[in-house]
Amino acid sequence: MKQLLVPVLFLVCMQQVNAQKKYLPSERIYDISYGSFPSSQLDLYLPVNRTKETPFVIVIHGGGWVAGDKKGDRGSQQILMEQGIASANINYRFVDSLNTHYPAMLADIDSAVNFCIANAAKWQTRPENFVFMGASAGGHLALLYPYLYNRKVNSIIAECAPADLADTAMLHYETTNGLLNIIFKMAGATWKPGEAVDPKFIASSPIYHIKNIPTLIVHGTKDRTVPFAQAVKLHDKLSSMKIPNKLITLQGADHDLNIKDMPTRTMIYKEIADWIWMYNK
Repeated sequence: MKQLLVPVLFLVCMQQVNAQKKYLPSERIYDISYGSFPSSQLDLYLPVNRTKETPFVIVIHGGGWVAGDKKGDRGSQQILMEQGIASANINYRFVDSLNTHYPAMLADIDSAVNFCIANAAKWQTRPENFVFMGASAGGHLALLYPYLYNRKVNSIIAECAPADLADTAMLHYETTNGLLNIIFKMAGATWKPGEAVDPKFIASSPIYHIKNIPTLIVHGTKDRTVPFAQAVKLHDKLSSMKIPNKLITLQGADHDLNIKDMPTRTMIYKEIADWIWMYNK
């Protein structure tokens, strides 16, 4: 009887463990405080049946480094969750002309990452090997943070993102849409045509800090905010360094990536999900 009892108890325990794994529910938790600033909040989307092997994306919203809110990316989080992907969508401090420049935003991202690591056991999520994803200014930060901080990063998704802010062609381009002064605030430096570019523009440009991280680039050819040439330049640089990357070119699309067009939207999110799973280690 004792010989039979041990296997039966073991089987019951294993069934209970499997039942717990099988019925782990999905969750959406909003406005979680991750740091000491009023803007230090994140939204958490956790898929059903997640494990430590489930991909985890840090989503960084756009808004020209001076505006925007994580609420605008909740739709993206929902799509990712439906693909079995967890995500933390963060707010962060905005730049100004005095004290808050790109290092402050990167510090906020780092605080959010540390918070996700500290709560991984509670959330039943992975504690490292995150994916970074953002559009526009968020794409810039999604590139720059993994390049400058010592983190294990599975991949990056950069949508319509500026990559080389020391490129005078880029700076000239931004004089036409009034964004040049915002770039000055972000970098903490100024520039005039004919002048040498301040080293701070190089320091704040992802293309000068590249690491071997697989990168998906999405950009429209008619982008009136961030020139398409920025995406091509980043793609060419990554390719020359033999770093896995893919440039999805959206013919005729402006800075919004024509995301309201359902076939385009479906294609973009399929590419994003495929990329995340391809490099899910």
